[in-house]
Amino acid sequence: MTADSTHPLVLVADDDEISRLFIVETLEQAGFNIVAVADGAAALDAAVTQVFDLALLDVDMPHLDGYELCRAVRSSMELKYLPVVMITGHDDAASITQAYEAGATDFIAKPVNWTLLPHRLRYILRNADADRRLRHLAYHDQLTGLPNSQALPALVATAISRAESTGCGEGVALLQVRVQACGRIRSVFGLDEGEAALRAFAQRLEISVAAAHRDADRTSVARIDGDRFVVCLRDRFILERATALAEQLVAALDTPVSCGEHQFFLPPTIGIAISPDHGSEPTALITHAAAATLHALQTDARGCVIYSAGIGDRARERLALEAVLREAVRTEQLTLYFQPKIRVSDGSLVGVEALLRWFSPELGEVTPDRFVPLAEESGLILDIGRWVSQAACRQLMNWRNEGLETTIAINLSARQFVHDNPAAIIEAAALASAIDPKMIVVEITESALIADFDSVQAGLQAVRALGCRIAIDDFGTGYSSLAYLKGLPVDELKIDRSFIRHLGSDRVDAAICTAVLSLAREVGLNVTAEGVETEVQLDWLRAHGCNEAQGYFIARPMPGHQILSRYRNGSPMAYAGANVA
Repeated sequence: MTADSTHPLVLVADDDEISRLFIVETLEQAGFNIVAVADGAAALDAAVTQVFDLALLDVDMPHLDGYELCRAVRSSMELKYLPVVMITGHDDAASITQAYEAGATDFIAKPVNWTLLPHRLRYILRNADADRRLRHLAYHDQLTGLPNSQALPALVATAISRAESTGCGEGVALLQVRVQACGRIRSVFGLDEGEAALRAFAQRLEISVAAAHRDADRTSVARIDGDRFVVCLRDRFILERATALAEQLVAALDTPVSCGEHQFFLPPTIGIAISPDHGSEPTALITHAAAATLHALQTDARGCVIYSAGIGDRARERLALEAVLREAVRTEQLTLYFQPKIRVSDGSLVGVEALLRWFSPELGEVTPDRFVPLAEESGLILDIGRWVSQAACRQLMNWRNEGLETTIAINLSARQFVHDNPAAIIEAAALASAIDPKMIVVEITESALIADFDSVQAGLQAVRALGCRIAIDDFGTGYSSLAYLKGLPVDELKIDRSFIRHLGSDRVDAAICTAVLSLAREVGLNVTAEGVETEVQLDWLRAHGCNEAQGYFIARPMPGHQILSRYRNGSPMAYAGANVA
């Protein structure tokens, strides 16, 4: 009902002046507020400019009869659920059926029982109020109160319809706004703090949209799920207005949000799709805005990204690749290759690193840089991670049975620590293959530490408690401070290949490697150099006391049976440097 629920506002449309006066007098005496008009066209104009609790319509009226008016009301997004009661002198079955088919809530036959009329309307309003509350729950997000994903298509459809009807070149823009920081807040500080941050962000977003575009009738904000919001904008020169709005939102949301005792930065990522350029249907516009946002996240784009055909093609390609990858995981098309790691001082094998490979019957060999990020985004990395642990332990068992004892390193992502239990998975895999967990080295990148330090820290401590060793991969390329090393059960640093590439010719790379080696010695950490491709690099590492090395100069990744044939006798093998491309 309207704000004054004890005095509902009723629209009365009846071309018979005497009947209209009787209705108005009866309902006003019963406490209703009335707006009365004499024809259907005037009733429709009134309905779209005022908020009514109920419409009472005569069937036989000029311009628009009651049936036509009711159909027009039901076709409007704003009036779709307005209770409509038809007054008709026709009480035959066909007339009653016609009234309901037009969308009437109820009908009252003439002559009207004036005593019962107010009670009848109040009964209808009580039911309508209950229906309204249910609809609000169904179409609004409970956390923020904003329209939800169920309501979004209708909001966009209404905006597109209004833009087309103006005839003055209006368009519609959909801005999908993602705020990933809330997920990290939730995982570190708990659900309540994460939800408080989302509510604060939603409020800031609504205020920013209102400040940037003061015509509230042309904008709407929705939360479609998790950390994804949508701003719908209708205006002329829509591309310029949408881009300007996105820039204003980025600037407005660049200040910290206060949640209790904490302040959080919640930088948004924004993707934009424009109608009619990128689609004239709500589904297309919603899909294309989402594709633009995903592209912005994947490319670390600053500001906003506007949808293009190229983005759509890449999104479709990724979806197709994801479907094939899911089938590959299900049918175990993935395999492990192993890259040897040697002791620099004498060239003996000290371990291998398990590396994922995918040989697809449809696509041929798919490189890890194509499918691993996709596995992370889609959540398939969890299934893949379990398989890798099991396959690595089986390989260790097979090697041991053939006389080769070595360690094996597996790579884990932050997502596995947040959404899974790597320690339990490794323990179960080791038990199934009768492998000592001490033979497992767990590698994790610096960037994974940044993504969710608390979850990763707890997970690594559980893995370390099993007896596994912990290595920080790609060391030096992330943004973690050395303070992180103090709080982690780390055994090994792996210097990233980018610092090894120019050893012997680049003073800066040499200085960085020297500093890492010195730090490691002081805190008792083992150091492995990655990406060793020349004898000059290996000689430099040996001269400066680096413990271990791996790279194409030593050996390329290879299947498990080749590791066995090369290293089973325990003697150092000749380096593969001559084979480096």
